[in-house]
Amino acid sequence: MSLKRILLACTLALAGAASAQQAPTEIHMWMGLTGPSGELLSRFGDDFNKSQNEYRVVVSFKGQYPEQRAAAVAAFRAGNPPHIMQMFDAGSGDMVQARGAIIPVSEVFKRANIRFDPADFIAPARGYYGLPNGDLLSMPFNVSTAVLFYNKDAFRKAGLNPDKPPRTWPELIDAAGKIRATNAAPCGFTTTWLAWVMLEQFSSRHNLQMGTLGNGRGGLGTSLTVTNPMNERMVQTLMDMQQDKRFDYGGRSNDAAAKFISGECAMLTQSSGGLGAIARDAKFEFGTAQLPYWPDVKGAPYATTIGGASLWVFNAPNRTDHEFRGVAKFLDFLRSDKVMTEWAKTTGFLPATNSAFKAMKDEGFFEKNPGRDVPILSLIEGAKGEHTNGYRFGRWTEIRDVYHEEVERALQGRQSAKQAMVNFERRGNALLRAFERSAN
Repeated sequence: MSLKRILLACTLALAGAASAQQAPTEIHMWMGLTGPSGELLSRFGDDFNKSQNEYRVVVSFKGQYPEQRAAAVAAFRAGNPPHIMQMFDAGSGDMVQARGAIIPVSEVFKRANIRFDPADFIAPARGYYGLPNGDLLSMPFNVSTAVLFYNKDAFRKAGLNPDKPPRTWPELIDAAGKIRATNAAPCGFTTTWLAWVMLEQFSSRHNLQMGTLGNGRGGLGTSLTVTNPMNERMVQTLMDMQQDKRFDYGGRSNDAAAKFISGECAMLTQSSGGLGAIARDAKFEFGTAQLPYWPDVKGAPYATTIGGASLWVFNAPNRTDHEFRGVAKFLDFLRSDKVMTEWAKTTGFLPATNSAFKAMKDEGFFEKNPGRDVPILSLIEGAKGEHTNGYRFGRWTEIRDVYHEEVERALQGRQSAKQAMVNFERRGNALLRAFERSAN
């Protein structure tokens, strides 16, 4: 080989090596969101990539949260999980017990030597995702809680005050009756996420214990304690209301939102994060109110509890400090006021940090957009009780479906409200015991 060719080969080799060194390190994030929220989260990944050239974040949708969790666990066992996974609140108990798979987000920031103070996040989020020492297991991101959306046009047709939504369950029952009596809408009320709203949020709203050991936050060995008169009363109320379409069951997940958006049902209990789709697609004036409560419960209304999802960091055998620093830098980007405020304004999710909430208040966002502060006020202004800080039960997504099955049987007239709760508690506790055996 001639000297010229040797020099050319060396030059190309050096150029290739330099190019390889300059190639950004990929950070993979799995999300469980679709629609406008998923599109915006993907765009945040693109914005971060444009802001620096050391890392390249790849945001991917890997199915709804339960399917995504199963895929991530399989990927972890194969040694190649995502760096970051967005997981909904109900999966927290499973994630906590995924020993060796998860690194607390506070530790990730410490390793990267990037400032991270859990006190920067709103108190309900810190409480839900926190550890006893004050560190955070995961980073709160798409924070939500349950609210009541109502059709102001239908309220006017029914002779109801559109500026006075029902505050209590008796008031909601009465409003639904007037809506049906005047045919202001084919259906008075429906709900999304039956177990989340009618069991989990309902329990927090009335400071009801869901399980022993601090609603499962104390670790393995917890048992459900949901067979009580209040839960039976709520199921019986739905059973009674469905007889004349004051209530119309819309399914286990988010499908019932379509009944509200179309104008079929005049009231809807849903995640505050559903506001974006309602604002985009509803052809009527709507309002937002806090979740109703039973006024004869001492101390009610208590605060609702956190919903939505947080961001968890996965460990892996060959994951480098450089990669973890990239994870921390991207999470740091996501918690910035710029990102948090745009996220909250666009989606209807809540600002997860105190500074983002303050920034939105200071610019007059909530004054210009009445009702948008309802969910965060529900979280931070409601009374605090022993059972308002959330729960951590293993296999909760499966246990939720047991609740759905038993309540559906009651709605079909196949069993009483009390029998539904008895069966749910028995079957749910069996799943908790199975989870403990798999975790040990």
